[in-house]
Amino acid sequence: MKKYALFSAIVAVLCVASTAYGQQFDRKKLEKTIHTAVKKAYSSSVRIWAYDSVTKQQNSAQFSGVVVSPEGHILTVAHTTVPGQLYQVFFPEGKTYLARSLGRIGFKDQQNMPDVGMLKIIEKGDWPYAEMGYSSSLKVNEPCIGISYPETLDQKLPTVRFGKITKTMIPEGFIESTSQMEPGDSGGPLFDYMGRVIALHSRIDNSEARNFEVPVDLYRKYWTALQKAEDYSALPVQQDAISKDPLAEKLISIKELENLAGEFSAFDKQFGAAVVAIESKVNGAAKSAQGTLFSVSGARINGLAKKGNYLLAKSSIVGTEPMVLRPGSTGWKLKVLSRDRENDLVLMQVESPRSLTGAIKIKSFEDTDTVTFQQLGKFLIAPLAGKRSKVGVLGSRNFSLPLKFSVGFFGAGANFQNEQIILTRMAPSSPAEAGKLQLGDQITGINGVAISRPEQYGGELMKYLPGDSISIQGVRAGNKFSLLVGLRGMPRPAEHTAELFEGGKSLKLDGFKQVFSHDAVIRPEECGGPVFDADGNFYGINIARFSRTSTLVMPKAVLYQFIAASI
Repeated sequence: MKKYALFSAIVAVLCVASTAYGQQFDRKKLEKTIHTAVKKAYSSSVRIWAYDSVTKQQNSAQFSGVVVSPEGHILTVAHTTVPGQLYQVFFPEGKTYLARSLGRIGFKDQQNMPDVGMLKIIEKGDWPYAEMGYSSSLKVNEPCIGISYPETLDQKLPTVRFGKITKTMIPEGFIESTSQMEPGDSGGPLFDYMGRVIALHSRIDNSEARNFEVPVDLYRKYWTALQKAEDYSALPVQQDAISKDPLAEKLISIKELENLAGEFSAFDKQFGAAVVAIESKVNGAAKSAQGTLFSVSGARINGLAKKGNYLLAKSSIVGTEPMVLRPGSTGWKLKVLSRDRENDLVLMQVESPRSLTGAIKIKSFEDTDTVTFQQLGKFLIAPLAGKRSKVGVLGSRNFSLPLKFSVGFFGAGANFQNEQIILTRMAPSSPAEAGKLQLGDQITGINGVAISRPEQYGGELMKYLPGDSISIQGVRAGNKFSLLVGLRGMPRPAEHTAELFEGGKSLKLDGFKQVFSHDAVIRPEECGGPVFDADGNFYGINIARFSRTSTLVMPKAVLYQFIAASI
C-alpha cells in the first residue's frame, strides 16, 4: 500500500496543537486546529449510492465514504456494499464518478462485524484524497472530526461534527467516539485533529455520545485482500504489515473535552440574559419553550427610527396565554404580534411596563449573513434559561430544507381507479378514520381545492401541518359529503436506534428556506434560544432538533426580516 505525502504539513499543525494544550484549555487554538483539519479532509469525503447503469438511477439508500488514494480507493463499511456492484460517487465540489465495490469483510452471524468495505473509482479523474492515519496510536480524549452525509438531511454537502475518542478499542473491535452519526453517515470518515482518517462510521447506541467506528488499521491490515471483489466469510489469510504511526508520541489528549460546556461557563453570564423561559398552552396542554430578546432601539426601517424590546421564539411550541418565567418573578404576560408559519417564528412583546434586560441589539435590518466554509468547525454556544449553555460546532453552510417530515398526518392512501381518486388504505386510529372517512370513498376536493389526479391528492395534503384542520370533499354511495379532519404529527419509526435519543425530534423540523446545522444536543423544548460563537457574534436561534446529529438554526438575517415586517 502506498504512503501519501501530507507529512510535513501535518507536522506543522501538530507542533501548533501540541503547544496549545500543555498548560490550559485554549479555545481559539483548538478552533484553528479543527478548521485546519476540516479544510484538509472535507473535499475527500464523499456521498455514495448504488447505481443502475441501465435506468441511470439511484438503486440503494445513500451512504458515505472517503477517498484515500490518487488511484481512487474509497474506504466505507461492509454493511453498505455488495462486491462487484456499481456505485455513483459524489464529491462536495460537485463532480460525480462511478466506482465498483471491491472486497468486504462483514460476517452475517456477527451483525456485519468487523464491517470493513472498499470501493474503487473506475473512471479517470483528478480527485482529492485524504491521508490514512493509524487507529493503534489513538488516545482517550483525543479530538476527532466526522464529515459525512446524514440521509434525512439529503444535502449535496456533508456536515461536520466534532467529538473526542472515548475508548480506543472495545471488545467488539470498534473505536468509540462522541462524534455523532446516524443513517446515511455509515461508512463516513472519522478524522483525527490533523485531518487523517482514523476510523469509519459503523453503528450507534441510544445516547448521542456513543458512536462506534471501524478502526482504520483494519483497512491497512487487509488492504491487499480488499482489492478483490469478494465477500469474505472469514478473515482473509493474506495480511499486510502495518507500520508504526510516526506521530504517535506527539498526539494530544485534552482532558477538558470531558466537560466541554464547563470550559464555556463564562458565556452563561455573558449571553444568559438574552434568553428567557416561556410557558404557554398548546391544544390546552402546558408547553415550555425558550425565547430570545431583541432590542430594535436605534435601528431604522425604511428610514424610520424604531425602539423597544421584542421576544422571538419557535411558533409551533408557543401557543395561547404565553408568559415569560424568570426566577423570583410571578411571570410576565406576552402579547403575540405576528407569526411566520413557514419559518415557524413568533414575535411577542412583554405587556408589563417593566422591561427585560440583556436584549440582543439589532443595528441594521439589512443583514444578509451567510455561513462560509471558513466558519465550519467554529464553536457555537446555545445559552438556555436556567440551565448551563450547550456547546457544539458549526456543521454546515446555509441550505434549504423542503417540507417533508413535518407535514400533517392524514392516514389514508388512495389509488386512481376509473378516473377517480378512491381511498384504498386507512391507518388504524388515523385522523382520516377519526374524521369518519371510509375505504371506497371518492375524494373530490381538499379545503375547496378540486382533486381529480393522484399528484393533486398528495400535493394538496403536503401543504398542511400538524394541528391544521382540513375539510375533505367527496362522494360515498352516490352522495356528496364534506368532513372535517384534524391532522396530527406524522408517525415516526421508533425501531431504529437513531430515533430513540432522549427528547426526540421537533414536531416542526423542516419546510425552511434557509437554515444551517450544528451538533449541540438541543432538546425540542429548548428551541427558540439564541446561538452565538465564542467571540460573541450572534448567529441566529435554534429552530428545530432535526435528528440525532443535527440541530437547525434560523439565521439572523431571516429573523431580522421577520421582525422588520412585523413592527
